[in-house]
Amino acid sequence: METSGPNSYQLLVQSILDYAIFMVDPQGRIRSWNAGAEQIHGHRAADIVGRAFALLHTEEERAGGRPELILHMAAAHGRFQEEAERLRRDGSRFWAHVVCDAVRDEHGHLLGFAMVTRDITERRMTEQRLREVERRFRLFVDGVTDCAICMLDPSGIVTDWNAGAERIKGYTAAEIVGHSLTRFFVNPLVAQTAMTVASENGRYDVVDWQVRKDGSRFMAEIAIDAIRDNDGQLLGFAKITRDITARVEAERHLEDTRAQLFQSQKIEALGQLTGGMAHDFNNLLQGIIGSLEVVEMRLAAGRQDVERFLGNALDSAKRAATLTHRLLAFARRQPLAPKSVNLNDLVAQIAELLPATLGERIRLELDLAPALVPVLCDPNLLESAILNLAINARDAMHEGGQLTIRTGSVPPGEGPLRRPHSLRDAPTLLLQVSDTGVGMTPEVRARAFDPFFTTKPKGRGTGLGLSMIHGFVSQSRGAIELESEPGHGTTVSIYLPSGERRSVRALDDRGGAGTRWEPAAGETILLVEDEDVVRDLIAGKLRELRYRVLEARDGHAGLAIIESTERIDLVVSDIGLPGLTGMHMVEIGRRRRPDMKVLFVTGYAETMPEDWTLDANTDLLTKPFEFDALVARMRALLPGPLKQASSP
Repeated sequence: METSGPNSYQLLVQSILDYAIFMVDPQGRIRSWNAGAEQIHGHRAADIVGRAFALLHTEEERAGGRPELILHMAAAHGRFQEEAERLRRDGSRFWAHVVCDAVRDEHGHLLGFAMVTRDITERRMTEQRLREVERRFRLFVDGVTDCAICMLDPSGIVTDWNAGAERIKGYTAAEIVGHSLTRFFVNPLVAQTAMTVASENGRYDVVDWQVRKDGSRFMAEIAIDAIRDNDGQLLGFAKITRDITARVEAERHLEDTRAQLFQSQKIEALGQLTGGMAHDFNNLLQGIIGSLEVVEMRLAAGRQDVERFLGNALDSAKRAATLTHRLLAFARRQPLAPKSVNLNDLVAQIAELLPATLGERIRLELDLAPALVPVLCDPNLLESAILNLAINARDAMHEGGQLTIRTGSVPPGEGPLRRPHSLRDAPTLLLQVSDTGVGMTPEVRARAFDPFFTTKPKGRGTGLGLSMIHGFVSQSRGAIELESEPGHGTTVSIYLPSGERRSVRALDDRGGAGTRWEPAAGETILLVEDEDVVRDLIAGKLRELRYRVLEARDGHAGLAIIESTERIDLVVSDIGLPGLTGMHMVEIGRRRRPDMKVLFVTGYAETMPEDWTLDANTDLLTKPFEFDALVARMRALLPGPLKQASSP
């Protein structure tokens, strides 16, 4: 076995440090020893060569004849290999991977054995740690009973099954391992989709029905994760299933409870609304009925001094009309005439009138952002909203204070949490009214927009101001926010969509109450109104002013006149007509008369398209109206200068 001198092969073997390589004769004595053997076992060649290789084995193996068995097995089969403990010179042990090859000459005579040993202690420790981690993980997974956790191979076959899966789905591991995932889904296509999406995106989440062993169904929250190795190769899937049937039923019960509560609140609000409305209307009707009874009694007695009582009846009727408009505003059913409004100009005009309303102890400050785009809304209702907010602020500042009106623009994507979806990605205008008054408690703030709710003393305020503003803003496709704390004042923020569809007509060229008009120049008016009393009154008054009036009681009759050869200078039409609405009538009629001028009158927004806006040949007047206001709107549409009779 010994060689006469070193050659290149021996030099190569001697230079290897990661492996212990040595030769053993047929009797088990070590005949050569490389540097790797010295490094791994700790013995120098001079100390170990010639000694039995059994010295490298543990005492237990030597006592059991393990070294001799290794040589016997290698001689019999040509090779023997194992992983076992070996000794170092200092007596410490390490794990080794050992290969023992029998070496024979050309005649088959056994010359000895080539031993190759590699220290695998670190690998074995890593494997042990991994096994321990796996053991603990398996204990953890098996200990989870509220979730079904299972492992799947790449084709969706179950390979592992925890105790939670057995409890939730009813199958034991022996019954389910080796079966396809699809058997748990009511719809097998969902399972296929889940694995496809998980393999492509790494994860798939779904809430779906699952099936138990007994055939019963349950609502499940399912997560499927793709498991890959470091090279990205798909190893399988981890599926976690949670039974959420009880939670879903609880949420459904809670939703039902909320719906019942909401219904109860609606009934309560409706009762409050009808009660407040009945109270106010009864007072107004009493004023009207009582005044007219006095007029009737005096006229029957031949007395003519009835003007005061007629005035009282008319005043009560006007207040009833105002209350109706407020109720429609609260219900978001008031007719709107949206126009393109310069917000800064409108605020500045109102600000000129406010000092007299606010009094000397309240300072008014305007903070108007420059270069604002126009806002799309009904300017008259916006003026009313600002005035209402200013009056509320005044009443909240008993000892005086400051009222601030701000304007600004809100970039797309910003603004209030309750901002309508239509405003989230569009330019929005902000109108903000702030005061330094007493503020509101959380309880008052929560009810601030409720109809007929007021904290003012009895006889002051109807409780419809803020609810009317809220309704107007919502109907204008805007949003409103209220911030208030006791002792820190109140801020109301109104968000409205921008728009440049039409400028506001000047209001000073329209007559108001008490205006006397010159006789008309013979213009022809088509009056379309389904209420006979209303139509007769309007037609009679227009004829007194020498207008030529054509009457129609529904949309079809009105359209027939429009499509005739009659001269028509202006159409005055109700919107809510039977059969054919006023707007539809005009839409069809303008195919024949594209420049036809139209004044719509209505008292209810349900008959109006949600996105309706005015144009140059169209205006809107809300019922009930005074006759002078009707004539003013007509003259604004008709050609020629506005003529008012001179005072006598």
